[in-house]
Amino acid sequence: GNHSDRGRRQEPEEKVDDRHDRHDRHDGRRREDPAESRDEGPVSDTNAVLLTNAQMEAYNEPIPNNIPAEKRMALVAEKLERFMVNFDDKVQILDLKSGQAVIKDRNSFIKRYTCVFRESGSKLSGTCTKRFYFDAVRGPTYCLDYETHESLVTAMPGTPPDGKLGVRDPRTEHLMVLYEEKGGKLTKMWIKQDSDKLGSDPYAGEDILAASDAYKQFEAKLKELKNGKLGERIFHN
Repeated sequence: GNHSDRGRRQEPEEKVDDRHDRHDRHDGRRREDPAESRDEGPVSDTNAVLLTNAQMEAYNEPIPNNIPAEKRMALVAEKLERFMVNFDDKVQILDLKSGQAVIKDRNSFIKRYTCVFRESGSKLSGTCTKRFYFDAVRGPTYCLDYETHESLVTAMPGTPPDGKLGVRDPRTEHLMVLYEEKGGKLTKMWIKQDSDKLGSDPYAGEDILAASDAYKQFEAKLKELKNGKLGERIFHN
């Protein structure tokens, strides 16, 4: 089930943090190398891995379908609050290819996920199957996640994101999502369909993913965001 997936999924990330922790204990500060220290911005006590895991954990909290609407909306509001705490006030979701904003501001973001949580109900499930993590001591950190979303319900295409003019049938989506963490919050997400479903292919390891056109498009975006320096890349399958 989903819980076992989530447990398995988070195990490698804990290793990443453990590595930082060991280093912290060793010399009392986070590791820093000259290339990374040129990144702008203050040192943050969180990163894209921790925030992305936390938002997915909130996303996966089930909302029962068979309870009175009033009670259900209260649960949706609580779930939304736990979800939104991970995101910046100016959060945006952008289409990777066009660069256009799919969700342009926090208000639209809240409307979209209120609809998702309200309409998808108890079967909604998001799983990160593979991840590339790009670390930095100062400045933004990034996760490129391969995600599978099951029983996802959203507004009809071309209608307001709150679903008031109708919603689509529940569906499964295979996505690639690049999360940007800046100043301790998730600020932007660039999305693209994982049309080859490499995220859910058990035989597609780091080399196969890194050679794919889809990955190369995300890597080009990352180079643009990081002034041409990708830095250390950590892969989790």
